[in-house]
Amino acid sequence: MSTTPRKSGRNKMGKASSAAASATATPTKRSQHITQDDAIEPDSKSPRTPSKRSASARSASRDTANLVTPVTFSAVALEKKSVKKSISSAAKTSSARRSLSMSDNGDAIKLAVGKSDERGEETNLVAKKKLPFGIDTKPIDIPPNVQRVYNIVQRHTGSIGGNGHGGAIYGELTIGSMQKMTNLMIEHTGLSKESRFIDVGCGLGKPNLHVAQYPGVDFSYGIEMEHVRWMLGMSNLEHVLKAAVEDEVHGIETTKIGCNLYFSHGDITEATFFDPFTHVYMFDIGFPPRLFLELAEMYNKSQSGYLICYHGPKLMIEEYGFNVELVTQTHTSMHGSAEGHTGYIYRRNNNIKAIKAAGCKTQFHGVPCDPLFAKAWEMCRGGLTTLSEFTTNEVDKHWGVSKKRVTRSDTKSRSADKEKKSE
Repeated sequence: MSTTPRKSGRNKMGKASSAAASATATPTKRSQHITQDDAIEPDSKSPRTPSKRSASARSASRDTANLVTPVTFSAVALEKKSVKKSISSAAKTSSARRSLSMSDNGDAIKLAVGKSDERGEETNLVAKKKLPFGIDTKPIDIPPNVQRVYNIVQRHTGSIGGNGHGGAIYGELTIGSMQKMTNLMIEHTGLSKESRFIDVGCGLGKPNLHVAQYPGVDFSYGIEMEHVRWMLGMSNLEHVLKAAVEDEVHGIETTKIGCNLYFSHGDITEATFFDPFTHVYMFDIGFPPRLFLELAEMYNKSQSGYLICYHGPKLMIEEYGFNVELVTQTHTSMHGSAEGHTGYIYRRNNNIKAIKAAGCKTQFHGVPCDPLFAKAWEMCRGGLTTLSEFTTNEVDKHWGVSKKRVTRSDTKSRSADKEKKSE
C-alpha cells in the first residue's frame, strides 16, 4: 500500500513537467503574428542583471571592441542638423563682409551679409535694433562751451550737480538729452540768439545754462520756489559767471561762456503773463493739476509762441486747456536713475491778434513784459560784471539760511499781534 501513492505522485510530477515543457515550446497567439523581420526592442523594465554569455561570445565582443560603426540618423534629425548648421554659418560671417546702414527714418538697421545664395544673388538681412529710449543711434554733438559749463558745475557741486539723489524727480536731464531737446527747439521753433527762455521750476538751472551757451539766447530766466534748490542753482550760476569774467579778461573766444542768466526765488503764479518770453520750458512731471490750470490761463493770455514740457497732448490740451498744438516729441533720460520721459514741443494754436489786444500792457524795451520779470531782464542787460557781483552777494546773503514756511496759523498770529499793538 505504500508503493501505490509514491507511484501516483511520480506520475503527477511527470505530467506537470511535460506540460510546462510543452507550454514553452508552443508559441502563443501574439508570437504567431510576429514575423522574423519585425524587430521588437526589449522592454525597458527588463531585469537589471544581464544574462550570462558563453566564453566564445565574450572573446568575439573583445575582438570587435575597437571597431567603429557608422551612426545612423533619422530624416527629421538630419533636417534639424542642416538647419542649425545654416543658421550658425550665417551668424559666423566675418565682420569685414558686413555693412551697417541706418535708414533715414531710423526704423531699421540693414545688415548686408556678403554671402550669395543658391541662385547667386546677394542676400540682405534686415535687423531691428532697439535701445532703451528708441532706435536713434546717431551721435549727439555737444558744443565746447556747453561742455565746459557742465564741467564747471560738476567740479564745484559733485554729484549734487545733477548726478545725485533726486535728479529724476526734479528733471535733471543728461547733457545729451538736453542737447537733443535744444536741437529740436532750434529746428522746429526757431530758438536763436534773439529768443527769450524761461524755465518754470528751474532747480539747479541746467536748462537755462544750456540754452544760454547754445544757441546763446538773449534772456535765460529760471524761477524756483524751493529755497534749497534755488540756492544750489545760484551757486552753480556764481561759478559759471566767474569763469565768464575770466574769459573776458583773457580774451577766450572758442569756449566763451554766455552770461544772460538770472535765477529767481519765487512763485510763478505771482505773474499774470509769460511775456516777454518766447519759449516756456518746464519739467512738469511733479506739478499738481491746480498749477497746470493756472499756467494754462497765464500762457493763453500771453504772446509766448512755444511750450516745451513732458506731458502729452491728452493732458495739456484736452485736460488743462492749453491753446497749443503738438509739433514734435522725443525721448529723454534722467540723471540718477534709469527713468526716462518723453519731451513734447508745442506751438500756439490761437489768434495772436486777440491776445495782443487783451494781453500784457506793461512793456520793457518795447516788448510786453510782466512786472515780475522786468527787474531780472534789466539786470541781464546791465553787463556781466554787474550780474556776477549781484549773484555773489545773493549767495553770501542766503547761503545756509533756511527760509521758514509761512502757514495760515502764523499769519493769523501775526495779524493778532499787530491788532494788539495798534490798540
